[in-house]
Amino acid sequence: MPPRPAPSSSPLPAGATPRDDIKERVRDATDIVDVVGSYISLRRAGKAMVGLCPWHDDSRPSMQVNPERQTFRCWVCDIGGDVFNFVMRMEKVEFREALEQLADRAGIQIPRGRGGLPADDKAALRKACGWAAERFHACLTGSADAAAAREYLAGRGLSDATVERFQLGFAPPAWDWLLRQASAAGIATADLMKTGLAVERQDHTGHYDRFRGRVIFPIRDPQGRCVAFGGRVLPGAPADSAKYINSPETPLFSKSSMLYGLDTARDAMTKSRRAIVVEGYTDCLAARQAGIDDVVAVLGTALGERHAKLLRRYADRIVLVLDGDDAGRRRANEVLDVLLAEPIDVRIARLPSGVDPCEFILERGRDAFEALADAAGDPLEYRMDEALASLASDAGDDAALASIESVLKALATASRRSSLAGSQYQLREDQVLGRLSRRFGLSRDALRGRLDDLRGSASQTGDRGGHPTTSRTADASRLPPWDREVIEVLVGVPDSIGVIVQQVGESGVETPAARQVLEVAERLHREGRPVALGGLLLELTDPALQSLLVAVDESRADRGQTDPRERLQHLEEAIQRRAAERRARASARALKTDRLDTGAEAELLARLVAERRAVQGMAEPKDG
Repeated sequence: MPPRPAPSSSPLPAGATPRDDIKERVRDATDIVDVVGSYISLRRAGKAMVGLCPWHDDSRPSMQVNPERQTFRCWVCDIGGDVFNFVMRMEKVEFREALEQLADRAGIQIPRGRGGLPADDKAALRKACGWAAERFHACLTGSADAAAAREYLAGRGLSDATVERFQLGFAPPAWDWLLRQASAAGIATADLMKTGLAVERQDHTGHYDRFRGRVIFPIRDPQGRCVAFGGRVLPGAPADSAKYINSPETPLFSKSSMLYGLDTARDAMTKSRRAIVVEGYTDCLAARQAGIDDVVAVLGTALGERHAKLLRRYADRIVLVLDGDDAGRRRANEVLDVLLAEPIDVRIARLPSGVDPCEFILERGRDAFEALADAAGDPLEYRMDEALASLASDAGDDAALASIESVLKALATASRRSSLAGSQYQLREDQVLGRLSRRFGLSRDALRGRLDDLRGSASQTGDRGGHPTTSRTADASRLPPWDREVIEVLVGVPDSIGVIVQQVGESGVETPAARQVLEVAERLHREGRPVALGGLLLELTDPALQSLLVAVDESRADRGQTDPRERLQHLEEAIQRRAAERRARASARALKTDRLDTGAEAELLARLVAERRAVQGMAEPKDG
């Protein structure tokens, strides 16, 4: 395997930004074989490394890693890319998160400040959180002070194995129990403050522990790193004590974009394509203990848009399981408008009144909970049932109209990009309008007209459903021959960019995918940066475009080495031939449509004959 080049410390090219430099430094310091090998077993096959693809049921190694080009590709899935793309796919993260993970792995600090990615020294903060989680856990399992906490967890039906697996802990009532241990462990008070574990006193005379006298639930990011904590007060605590407190917003933690248990639920969600969402830590843990692994919990906030987008990485359906009391119903209504707007199938599971998921699972078992989740209802039906149930028998017209409006607004907001087929979606919509029509004695046409008005208003304020991406068109097997020819030369012949920019350009190719590749190539060329496969992959973070580039490059390489000068000459001849063909077509159209005198017509005809001969006389570009 050729050694990876040392990270460059040369000045940035004109037009490049510090972020570009960080991306290149991280790439240069990372070996894709090491990264892929940390996820799957690889063995050598010629110059490449091969292994079982993690994205399909692979019995024969179809994942190939190219150490020389630092790319990967699965020949069955027809996906490929660079090391950033691989981490994005495996971890279900966006490019920025993949960059941060690989930077941490390479020991490269991402600078803060303008032009760079905003980042604190997260490694020190993660160390503080990990250390605190160990101290809380040791206290719960070994301290006499934690007897009441152990009794509470046992009363909730949580086993010692669950306590150990999820590293549950206990914070004693002392004001500085954690702070006193931090100094000896090399943990700075400033880091405890940044993670929310310590709070400065109002008179600025010192600090105190945030979590005291509480059962502790470590909160982990999707990569399994402890980043925050939740604390549950013990029974018998003062009445004015908050039942739950969570870490505040920190550089590591945002409750609106994290979910408890996601790190250990990701694989199960990917397999089941379902995400069950509950409200409490113990609800989540009871489900896991019962063997239901695709369950997560919100962190003291309603399930929101960012949560939904996060879950969409792993699942096609969200099943929202809420307590069966009035508060649970109110929370369902609060989140439905947000969830309905997301392109994911949302379902509402109703628990019996006064029962939470933890109690339900402990009393009735796994099968009953699975049946409850399987029977979860359509959210629009739920919204309509709630709206109708809230109407008194003698409700006036204003109250009735308000109920109708609330249901129609939910229907107007609902995304048409869920997992439902178009005919199923239309049927669901017709059923809702039919129920409203029968209940309130209004015509379907009137209800449909109001729905269309609401839907039109929503579209004017912006389509929350997003826009089509290049991903749908970035398929190497579907590229027109000319687009494929241009891209092959672009990635295979380092000196071709000047010819391609001057004589082809973005307008000279047919597909959006090829135009986007050329746009990036031209920008790199203007900035004085090298245009090659590695640089293009670094700039084109769309996974589908990366797959296209790797597929084109691999097929070019499989056909064997071609002399770069000969390859470029063939491209230039093809460019000239295409230009001559365009001129010939223009001349032919002019002969058919323009009114010309005899001399002009003879001149144009002679030119057309010459252009046709020129086209026929030019060498055809060789395939590949």
